[in-house]
Amino acid sequence: MQTRNITGTAANGPARAPQRWRLASLGAAACAAMALGGATAAAPAPAPVATTYRVVPLAPNGFPAGINSKGQVAFTSFDGDAPRAWFYDGATVRNLGSFGGTGAVANALNEQGQVTGTAATAEGVFHAFRWSRPSGLVDLNPPGVGNSIGIDINNKGQVVGTARFTPPSPLSRAFRWNPATGMVDLGALGPDSESLAYGINDAGTAAGWSDEASGPRLTQVTKWPAGGGGPIPLNAFPSIASIALDINNAGQIVGGAAFDTRLNDQAFIWTRDGGLQGLGTEPSYQSWADRISEKGLVIGQLYTTPSDRNGFIWSRDSGLLTVGTPLVDFSETADVNNRGQVVGSLNGRGYIWTRTGGFVDLTSRVVGAPAGLTLFSGLVLNDNGTIVANTNAGTLVLLVPSACHALPPVAGPVKYTGAAHTGTLLSFSAGFQDVDVRDTHKAVWSWGDGSKTTGTVNEKSGTGSVSGQHAYRAAGIYTIRLTITDSSGKDSSVERKVVVGGRTATTGVGAFASPANAASAGAHRASIGSFAFLSEGGAGKATVEANVAGLALRSSRVESVALDGARVRYSGQGTVNGQGGYRFALTATAGAKAGGKDRIHLRIAHTDPVSKAEVVDYDNGARARANAAAQGAPAAGVEGSVVLGDGQIAFGGN
Repeated sequence: MQTRNITGTAANGPARAPQRWRLASLGAAACAAMALGGATAAAPAPAPVATTYRVVPLAPNGFPAGINSKGQVAFTSFDGDAPRAWFYDGATVRNLGSFGGTGAVANALNEQGQVTGTAATAEGVFHAFRWSRPSGLVDLNPPGVGNSIGIDINNKGQVVGTARFTPPSPLSRAFRWNPATGMVDLGALGPDSESLAYGINDAGTAAGWSDEASGPRLTQVTKWPAGGGGPIPLNAFPSIASIALDINNAGQIVGGAAFDTRLNDQAFIWTRDGGLQGLGTEPSYQSWADRISEKGLVIGQLYTTPSDRNGFIWSRDSGLLTVGTPLVDFSETADVNNRGQVVGSLNGRGYIWTRTGGFVDLTSRVVGAPAGLTLFSGLVLNDNGTIVANTNAGTLVLLVPSACHALPPVAGPVKYTGAAHTGTLLSFSAGFQDVDVRDTHKAVWSWGDGSKTTGTVNEKSGTGSVSGQHAYRAAGIYTIRLTITDSSGKDSSVERKVVVGGRTATTGVGAFASPANAASAGAHRASIGSFAFLSEGGAGKATVEANVAGLALRSSRVESVALDGARVRYSGQGTVNGQGGYRFALTATAGAKAGGKDRIHLRIAHTDPVSKAEVVDYDNGARARANAAAQGAPAAGVEGSVVLGDGQIAFGGN
């Protein structure tokens, strides 16, 4: 059964002027187009040509909202304690700004280059927005409406999401916005019910969920027709509870529905002729369908056990394909385009899939990247096959299936040697590659403690490395940023966290695979999160940080540290995007020592000021716990997400 808690977070504080980063043009002058699956012109019997990709750095520590057929990208990246929304048009990365606060999150992008999401006001309230280059940031809230979130936008510029229309009431209702009508309350199935719209098609039909009109407030798949008339429930017997996550232009709807009293969702598709139908994911513990293409190809996720998750691909003609081997591999499906291409992650490696070509490791198809650069996941893609991915350097990148030049340098992950103890000199390095082999480069290390030094660059013919040394005087969690600039002025940056403690400290740092729908509001895509923690000498000296799904958590008070063998659990109070009043619990399990996988479970919540009820903002273990409870199994050890790459968890200095 799906959570009904809907909230959003955006930092308040002084407004900043919009920033613009100049990057290389990806137009005809910079990239020679290559047809996907094309062939050599001279061959009498053409053979398929494997697609290769050039890498365009977008930002460190970010996640995408979408990419359109023009190659424009909307995304969010973290700047210290606040998320910021950005738009890349092929030449420039633009900060979308805010409504006087410091935080903004982009959730969706359309073919017209319009973006929707939520942005902070100076008072700490967050408002849904629509942004475009001609209009800038447009506040969608009419007077008297409280917190609101823009979740999806169609190609006509209509926006749907959720808003509090009668503050200080805790009830949130689905809305639809267009310039002619403004923000319209779409209503719910009952007078005291909540609702939320997750998707909208080009006809203007919205889909999402509403609490039922009476009873125990179970969620029901709901659509709101373009012409009005109120919410229409689509959850006919035998489903008990359900939620819609996507709708295409044919009006087909996908999501998750509980078909028995266990209340474990199973992936479904709804059509006008067939009604609500399962996709054959049973007997999985739980599954849901995230996205559907215009041609009816569906992607989603399923749990084969309470803790083991795999992505799936479904079509009416071919049925269900599970990504990887259940109980052996862990995987995600992240996006699907109208050419039948799917991207995601398999065992911490990004892939692209087609029915004819199967699974292809994206890292193996990248050219002009530094040694050691790995793509964790393909995240979104357009119908031209251009992909936005995340790397082990903590960077959001664009993968262009073309031969490109005049691009910024591409940096690999920052690594260091030495024990990260106070007063110890650490040696840092990162490789880089530049497609423009005649460029020379300079670099700057920002160490996260207020100091900067010039990096030592060694290079030859576009391939090089940057090194530097630094010692930290105090224990703590530090964010290191390396910025490399070429001789034509193009630059890119990579980041990593370093946890500095004593020799008996318990520490952890790394990235983790955050599942779809782990955040209770905003975009529901799978993403990559980061974590860091440090404790030594009791809870009073402990620190926890995490960046995931538009939420920047910083502990302000750690109240307890529970160390139990290969598991440590922190709980306490903190800020999210610079605002206080949040509680968190983070559990790290070092499963790799026992032949399993390291896992991170993070839960963030706050108390609603009106209802005094707990609102869960993020929980990447809720599904696993619910699955385990439904089966009468213990929840301990099953929750959380797999730690990716070179993430490190060390207990007591071991």
